[in-house]
Amino acid sequence: MKFLRDATPFTQVIFTLILILTFGILVSLIGFLGIWLVMGIRPDAIPALLNDLDNPGNVQIMKILQILQSFGMFILPTVVMAIALDDKPFRFLQINRNPGLIMILIVCILILVSGPIIEWSSILNERLTLPSWLSSLEEWMRSTEDQATGITKAFLETKTAVGLIGNLVVVAVLPALGEELLFRGLLQQLIKKLTQNSHLAIWITAALFSALHLQFFGFLPRMLLGALFGYLLEWTGSLWLPIVAHFINNASGIITYFLTGEGLVPDKPDAPLFNNPTFFWALLSGVVIWFMLRYIKTKGSELKKLVG
Repeated sequence: MKFLRDATPFTQVIFTLILILTFGILVSLIGFLGIWLVMGIRPDAIPALLNDLDNPGNVQIMKILQILQSFGMFILPTVVMAIALDDKPFRFLQINRNPGLIMILIVCILILVSGPIIEWSSILNERLTLPSWLSSLEEWMRSTEDQATGITKAFLETKTAVGLIGNLVVVAVLPALGEELLFRGLLQQLIKKLTQNSHLAIWITAALFSALHLQFFGFLPRMLLGALFGYLLEWTGSLWLPIVAHFINNASGIITYFLTGEGLVPDKPDAPLFNNPTFFWALLSGVVIWFMLRYIKTKGSELKKLVG
């Protein structure tokens, strides 16, 4: 696709969005058709399944559609665009650099340490109230948020180790791989070319990343995480670090939910550092993160010079 390589960054971004929409629709249609043929559930009846998530069968269908969405909306468009834009797509997506075990461990610790400040930003976001003349919009936003929360809880509900592993694959592995390939690996690079500003590209991509989830009362913490993932890529040149960070963030929530359901940890743990954070713990978290990011930036520059 030589025309894409010669196209402007804006055209490349638009073409990417068209591919996301096209592949998303096609894969969804394939999923709906497969469910109809195998389970006898008509496509027009699938949305109604969301109203009965207490039924394990309905939850399994939603998980199947979630897996297909990960491939159709995130992985396939990214792979196609990377092949179209560069003869070396792995290099283009920056998944050709091994960041090393030490850097991976540091990023894992970074995500765990970020818990208080992310939770505090979530609390601030949840207190958002719109003007009275936008009350209908706020009501719709909260309804959408409640529905998303209900789906997430239904997805994570399990009492077995096999179910836990399945949840890790569906809710942690695939989103971490697919979303980071698309947002950081592809879109952040294209937007950086478009704006000629790496910081602006990181924050625009983070905002798009958060908006895609349609959870408005979790927009701020998700955008902060997206920006964190973006800087990890910008400073190290390795997409594996945002992928690992994304996975650790999702996996820690999944495991915590599982352990809470098993009664192995209380609903409100005594340790406030990672749960129920106050402003003090959020501030301390921010200070620690700042020092860790300075280290990552320094070592990341060395890694980029070493690999070339």
